[in-house]
Amino acid sequence: MEFSQVCPKCGRTIPQGQIVCHCSMRPRRYWLHSRETILLLCVLGLVVAFGITGFAAQLYHGRRAELARSWFDRGNAELKAGRAAAALSDFRAALVYAQRELSRDEQQQYELNFVRALIATGNSDAARSYLLDMWDRAPGNSPVNLELAHLTARMGNDADAKRYYNGAILGVWDQDAGDVLRRRLDVRLELYHYLMDRGEKTEAQAVLLAMATAIPPDPALHAQVGQLMLQAGQPQQALQQFQQALRLDSRNYEAMAGAGEADFQLGNDRDAVRYLENAIREDAQQKRRPGARANDSGSRETEQAHVVENLAIAQATLALDPSRLGLDPRERARRAIRDYDAAVIRIESCAKEHGIALPEPSRNLTPFTDAASDELAEVTLARHIEQLDPLMEFIFEMESAATENCGPPADATNAAIVRIGTRTHASHT
Repeated sequence: MEFSQVCPKCGRTIPQGQIVCHCSMRPRRYWLHSRETILLLCVLGLVVAFGITGFAAQLYHGRRAELARSWFDRGNAELKAGRAAAALSDFRAALVYAQRELSRDEQQQYELNFVRALIATGNSDAARSYLLDMWDRAPGNSPVNLELAHLTARMGNDADAKRYYNGAILGVWDQDAGDVLRRRLDVRLELYHYLMDRGEKTEAQAVLLAMATAIPPDPALHAQVGQLMLQAGQPQQALQQFQQALRLDSRNYEAMAGAGEADFQLGNDRDAVRYLENAIREDAQQKRRPGARANDSGSRETEQAHVVENLAIAQATLALDPSRLGLDPRERARRAIRDYDAAVIRIESCAKEHGIALPEPSRNLTPFTDAASDELAEVTLARHIEQLDPLMEFIFEMESAATENCGPPADATNAAIVRIGTRTHASHT
């Protein structure tokens, strides 16, 4: 007799030959039916979707950046060609596409070019408002301050122009340290020329002195600042800049010529002769170098002629000045008589040309002025050397009369005599 088993779970009879009831048997499941697999597939789907979205967004933003740069380049070309209205429209379009697509520095450059187009179309007030809005966002931004300085200077607002120039000098430039230093020097040069054009020489000289303390070790820059100091009437400070340039480059022609000019203005004739002779030699050597002077303009020839002229005057001054230290009475007398002869020739020529009266010497000077020969005049003056100063005063009087009626002297000898007289009068006052 066969006995059937009853399932304790469901109460059903377990078929014969079967050990476990159907209710206890787990159904067969496939891997796709698992929760983990479904979750993994969902995550992968999201990743793919995000990737596609990101790629599409990148293409979109890249296209906008490309359009911004394209409109910007087009605007620059229009502005350079003088089509300001078209440039303004192009820059406006570039700014629309550039929003949140380009770096802060690029966007700022786009804005500044937009402002320049506004100015070129005559919208100075709109340009100023736009720049002031940029300045409010970044008061220490040097390019913005510089553009405001240009605009306010053009509009005649002197106080604001100076303030913005100083803001550009002391502000922030988003460049390398070396480039920042050069940019600040360039702005100082702009400010210097602006002040000189307005006749504010004292302030301009102060700007040059400040510039001199910030120059990098560049001989060309030191020579350039030295030339500006000469133009501003600061020969001593200029000489220091030229000497610094020569310490960096001993063969710098501009520094040699500038140092000679500075010493010439200071009355340091021996040093002037040394620098000017070196400058002439260096110029000759540069001319012999193949192709070294191919790009030079006529300005070098003009400068070289000035160097030669100053050298001749400085050499003549050294040879004719009777008041130089270390001279014996006979040499002092010889120089004074040479000065007298040159002054007489010049004043007589001027008198014939313009019909002026010749100055008459005092009675005390007639033993020298009416002597039968130069040698006799020299001997007599050497014996009465106390009459040297009165004789030189009479010589300077003749030279002054000739200059007043016939213009400055054309030869080095008379120019040297005038220079000696000017220096003598300056030392007595």
